[in-house]
Amino acid sequence: MKRVQKKRVQDRKSRRAFFAAESEDEQLEMLKNWWDENGNSLIIGVVVVLAVTFGYRAWDNSVIESTESASSMYEDLKGSIANIPATELPGEALASARSLGDKLKIEYGNTAYAQFGALFMARLAMEMKEYERAETELRWVLDNDVDEGLEIITRMRLARVLAAQDRVNEALLVLSSDIDPGNFQSSWEEVRGDLYYQSGDNGKARQAYQKAFDVLDQDQPRALLKMKLDDLSPVIVAVESDAA
Repeated sequence: MKRVQKKRVQDRKSRRAFFAAESEDEQLEMLKNWWDENGNSLIIGVVVVLAVTFGYRAWDNSVIESTESASSMYEDLKGSIANIPATELPGEALASARSLGDKLKIEYGNTAYAQFGALFMARLAMEMKEYERAETELRWVLDNDVDEGLEIITRMRLARVLAAQDRVNEALLVLSSDIDPGNFQSSWEEVRGDLYYQSGDNGKARQAYQKAFDVLDQDQPRALLKMKLDDLSPVIVAVESDAA
């Protein structure tokens, strides 16, 4: 604090001396001396401010450009398929789609569009029954700082991919009960029910289906889930009384 006050006193004295100087030469000499004492710190301060300001703007512009490029590439990826089932795609179209999907992950792996692209490629792989390729794409999404909502969707898809390979126990671990599925609870429990049913544990399957049914909104489709529940409902046999 004393050092700051001393500096202020010196600056006031310097200003008085500057305006009291009798010639321009004396004023120039005073300016030179002041610059020798303060010029470096002033330059550093200005440079830092400019670097922070323009650096942030450059970074912000870079992020925007990167996101726009990733979005454009993702649209190209979807357009290369044009809603054609993967099993009916020409070899060149499928190779082009895979190339775009890989490029998205390599060049824009830190964007959500790369994750969307991986999910898209996993769907194509599932349609082709290329389960290992689908698993690779989905695990890439989970390993790359995925958004919470997208993580739940990815886990459910990965569980179905594993189930298609008869790896039910691994699939159940992917849908761990420690994870909160949030708004996807009904779908989450239905997938768990499917896994338990596949493993032969009808009791747990029915519990999962019932939980899925109970949290399902009234305006959502319920017929298929109700059918699954009914198939596992205990059979009640009516016994007529022998009493006459």
